[in-house]
Amino acid sequence: MIKYELLYNTINEWSAVPAEQWQALTSSLKGRKLAKGEFLLKEGEVATDIGFIVTGYCRQYFTNSDGQEFNHNFNFENELVAGYQSLLEKSPSQYTIQAMEDCDLLVMDYEMFEKFYERHACWERLGRKAAERNYLIKIQRETSFLIRDAKERYLDVVRTLPEITKRVPQYHIASYLGITASALNRIIKKIEKEKSS
Repeated sequence: MIKYELLYNTINEWSAVPAEQWQALTSSLKGRKLAKGEFLLKEGEVATDIGFIVTGYCRQYFTNSDGQEFNHNFNFENELVAGYQSLLEKSPSQYTIQAMEDCDLLVMDYEMFEKFYERHACWERLGRKAAERNYLIKIQRETSFLIRDAKERYLDVVRTLPEITKRVPQYHIASYLGITASALNRIIKKIEKEKSS
């Protein structure tokens, strides 16, 4: 099944999984479809599942007391998606995860996945690699906000996360960068002008 092949290839980039361990994992996975606009997790809910995106993409966003949304992250095909803080703390999620296109996912109960750590060292390695990746993304994002201006942050996104600029609406990119949509529009026009001169 193609969706399992995608997951297998992604996992094996981080940790080699023996055949019997792979069979145990796939028997614990469930398919889940989200229509565009549907939610994988809502703010205030306690997360229970970890997912792998086969097709489509999701956004993670916070909502302030005035109802204004602030995009925190985007997850695309071949990526894991979950309310990690909620999963780890078993507490209500502080953010929402929403499908931005029709999504096809493979999901697994997180408590069940944690038991895989005791089965084989490959799962502990996978967990460590995923944690390291999330940590690096967090540090890079914090560093970007601290030492780069809005134009530099946008260019970073263009260079390191090309899927965002191809598929995500500009106003969502602006929110992710911490600026207004009109400010991002000015930045893009300035970059295009610089390229043509």
